[in-house]
Amino acid sequence: MTYSRRIDRIHPALILLLVDQSDSMGEQVIGGGTTKAQAVAEHINTLLYELVLRCVKTPHEPPRAYFYVGVLGYSTSGSGESIIEQALAVASTDGVTSTTDLAANPLRIESRAGPSGATINAPVWVEPVARGGTPMCGALNRAGRLAAGWVERHPTAFPPVIVNVSDGEATDGDPAVWASRLQTLSTSDGPVLLFNLSLSSGGGAASLFPSDAGGLPDRYAAKLFRMSSVLPSSMVDIARAQGIPVRGDARGFAFNADIKALALFLNVGTAIGRAA
Repeated sequence: MTYSRRIDRIHPALILLLVDQSDSMGEQVIGGGTTKAQAVAEHINTLLYELVLRCVKTPHEPPRAYFYVGVLGYSTSGSGESIIEQALAVASTDGVTSTTDLAANPLRIESRAGPSGATINAPVWVEPVARGGTPMCGALNRAGRLAAGWVERHPTAFPPVIVNVSDGEATDGDPAVWASRLQTLSTSDGPVLLFNLSLSSGGGAASLFPSDAGGLPDRYAAKLFRMSSVLPSSMVDIARAQGIPVRGDARGFAFNADIKALALFLNVGTAIGRAA
């Protein structure tokens, strides 16, 4: 395991977010007073903004293209047909968008209260959606095609990071098959990283970055755990710095996640390399 490549314009990083947009994402998420779809969209927009800010080097030039991102929403139509589409409000020919283009093309800017109570202007790229079923296998397949193209074009870069956020079981097959295919892809810096987060609409403590499946309540949760990559040591250090007690063999997995766990998971799971 390496995962040590520094991120720069020659070696940019790819982050793919797979977002369950099924009917059940319209349910309330514990700890947030909002729906799961709304909470996920809000945290993804915050994450994207933070990535853009990491790429600002001087006030006289746009953010640099250190990161490329894709947000794939997955659901089904009324007839049951899989819908797997780019959820970013930015045109792209290859399914991913640079931080430079993200900064220039938000869907809109919203004014909202910041942590200190002052009004801040926050860009929005992703809207909440909740409809139909959960074609997770199709989403993993699409992510695999994007990741395969990326590692072919960037064979020495930090490997792609894929974060799957869902609240239910796949309705189109066994996602473990597609997860296994994804994780055969690699750059010279290591295999593709696949992380899975299961959202909650019920009570109970979240299992965040566990090292084994022993405390998980069912076979499906255990399957998602086994599908998830082991956290690189740098992410283990970041998790510990945020007060999360994780072992060195922790996996990028969360079960029964509330809104706080969602934020922590995204912060740790996308903390890759340092932009040059």
